[in-house]
Amino acid sequence: MRLWFVPMLIVMTGPLRADPACEAVETLGRLATSVMAADIGGAERELRRIKSDGVMWDLSGHPLAIHRRDIGASLSLATRAVETARMRGRAGAAAVLSTEDARATAGRLATLVSRHACGPVVTSGARGDVRMGALAGISLSRIAGVGAGVMGACTVLMLAAHVIGVRGGRNRRRVPRHAVDLPARLRSGTAETGTRLIDISRHGAKLRLGPEFEPAGLKGVTIVLGDRRIGATVQWRDRHHVGVQFLKSLPDEVVTPILTMSET
Repeated sequence: MRLWFVPMLIVMTGPLRADPACEAVETLGRLATSVMAADIGGAERELRRIKSDGVMWDLSGHPLAIHRRDIGASLSLATRAVETARMRGRAGAAAVLSTEDARATAGRLATLVSRHACGPVVTSGARGDVRMGALAGISLSRIAGVGAGVMGACTVLMLAAHVIGVRGGRNRRRVPRHAVDLPARLRSGTAETGTRLIDISRHGAKLRLGPEFEPAGLKGVTIVLGDRRIGATVQWRDRHHVGVQFLKSLPDEVVTPILTMSET
């Protein structure tokens, strides 16, 4: 089966991927939280993510990008605290983060992040202390992107299923059918009647059937051809004929002897 639709599926589901700018804002929000809580481990973890993932590059075109000076100051503060912790321990790092300038720097970043839906909420107390909330919003554009991605994926899958079904039907129709004229018997439950096999392929057959044969619920039948018994289901019926589909496609070594029978 050809999987030509897989690249299209990947393209259509692209909006399902997280917005890089949104993730960058969230990373900066976590950094501000760590700095304000004197969480050196958290600050170091977010700094590594910022350097490895190119967070500043991801902010290109985002409203937060115009505040690069405040972002840079917070990054420098966090870097200095992490380096101080390595040299003088956590007490030294806490001293760096407890200064008035450090608190103001982290507070500015927290305030900037709070203005964007992807960042955590920030509130200011009566004394000017900034505390990070635990809430994070989702932008409408991100919701729309997810919805578009889901719809696109469903559409592609439906088209693929349709194409596969059409091709399967065409393949069945390409299988050669053979006109024959053989005596046969048709069984349905306990009812049985004589008939004539007039057309056969690997997938099904057509039989001549008199209107007097009317067993209840004619659906599953057995065709008896000499010593062969073939299970089938009825697909259609008119006044004098019935079309059946075999429960299992017949191999060529079974069909060929039947054709030979018609010539004897």
